[in-house]
Amino acid sequence: MKKSICILMCIAVLCSSFLGCSKEDESESVTPVEVNDLKITVDAHYSDMDESAVRVYEKLCNAVINHETEIKFNTSLTDSVNQLFYTSFPLYALVDGVEYLEDKTGVSISYKYEAEEHQKKVDEFKTAVSEIMSKCSYGSVSANQYLLNLYTYIATNVTIDNTVTTVMDTIINKKGISASISGMFEYLLLQADISASHIINTDSASIARMLSMAEFNGGTFYFDPALEISENSGSGLMYFAMNTKRAVSSCGGSLAFTDNTEPDEIIDTAYSVLEKCTSYTVEGNEVIASCKGEDDFKFTLS
Repeated sequence: MKKSICILMCIAVLCSSFLGCSKEDESESVTPVEVNDLKITVDAHYSDMDESAVRVYEKLCNAVINHETEIKFNTSLTDSVNQLFYTSFPLYALVDGVEYLEDKTGVSISYKYEAEEHQKKVDEFKTAVSEIMSKCSYGSVSANQYLLNLYTYIATNVTIDNTVTTVMDTIINKKGISASISGMFEYLLLQADISASHIINTDSASIARMLSMAEFNGGTFYFDPALEISENSGSGLMYFAMNTKRAVSSCGGSLAFTDNTEPDEIIDTAYSVLEKCTSYTVEGNEVIASCKGEDDFKFTLS
């Protein structure tokens, strides 16, 4: 089990209203949405995984939230459970190790922090999730508006920092690498019941960066908020709602889910002009994008 967990943890590290999402104003009063009970979400790519494995995964996640040190389950499901745990649950970062029980009837869980400090970390994470979702107007706007708000929030409030590698720390500290930033985007979409998956883009030199796949305005597209930050200072939508051609051309290489299977090609060109987008505004449910060398591009958030 140590070997499979080690591999998946490596994947996790490499992968790990509109005005409400502008640059944060510390003086602005925002009432957080309540996330006392975090949704145990699953990367959309694994949504058809065996229900037994999903139930064990949920049991493991709840055990971690509550600092429990042992759970019982059919350990033949271990590989599937690990796949979900290390790709879909940011609080795996609080776990120091998972080992089979001697009788192989389940696993023991060890933690990086004692129970009191562990709970503080969990509460800090919940608070950060609540605040971000509130700033992005979760619950009062459409799913498409929330996705745009979240993309904007991340692009304008999160900074690139190669020392921060987990989704948990990126959500709390607002900084990270492409893997943790895209993981943040996906996790906060999944918390809002929006389908999202983690994508690995590997170039010819075997260097990987991460981006996201998500449902938007009736289609499925790629999103790269980390590249929006590093290449466009978070100002536009150059890496928003990309088809396969745009996603691959943005940093080269080939696209794959975290289990190394290839996604179907996305050929929709509805938002391709956005690769030239330098800024945008929102009026009601209409987005008006200023695109270099092009007329303003307008689209509606259904």
